[in-house]
Amino acid sequence: MPAGNVIHDSSETTSKILKLRTKIKYLSPITVAKPWWLVVAREMFILSIAAITVTGVLGALLYKYGTNVLGTITFESLKEIKFTTRSIVYLGILALGLAMAAYAGHALGDDLFIMRYLFTPAIFFGLVMLFVSRFLIGIPLSVTGVGKLTAILTALTVVCTAIASNLFFKESYSLRMVAGIALGVIAVLLIGEV
Repeated sequence: MPAGNVIHDSSETTSKILKLRTKIKYLSPITVAKPWWLVVAREMFILSIAAITVTGVLGALLYKYGTNVLGTITFESLKEIKFTTRSIVYLGILALGLAMAAYAGHALGDDLFIMRYLFTPAIFFGLVMLFVSRFLIGIPLSVTGVGKLTAILTALTVVCTAIASNLFFKESYSLRMVAGIALGVIAVLLIGEV
């Protein structure tokens, strides 16, 4: 063989290349897994619904546990504020921290899609409204069961969101969907005192 171990026999080279291609062809499906972002859209939808459900259930159970610890919660107790020098300083620090987080998140919008997503005004204020809604759940949750309250609020939210979506986004509903919404109203009447 010449210097440098260079193979000049084309049939030997071709044979080695073909063997290598065959090995790669048979090994690649076994050794190379699909990345998570290549999973079919339907499967990702199902996984996201499952994640939302699990985190929602865990959140509801923790929330109920917390309200049990605090006892009955009312609008008056939510407005309870003791203005002291200490509380004013910490409220100022909290406000400054929130402002800095909002500014930094908005500034990162050009670099991170998740920040652009979060700080799109309609999405951000929508999330704030959802937070306020979930925060206020503590009032009825402190005096009723989490399952009962979730059923009532879910049915009412479905009905009210469907009506609002029809008014604002001109979303149309099939007869089957309207029947489902009507069943939601019936469910509210059967589940609790509305």
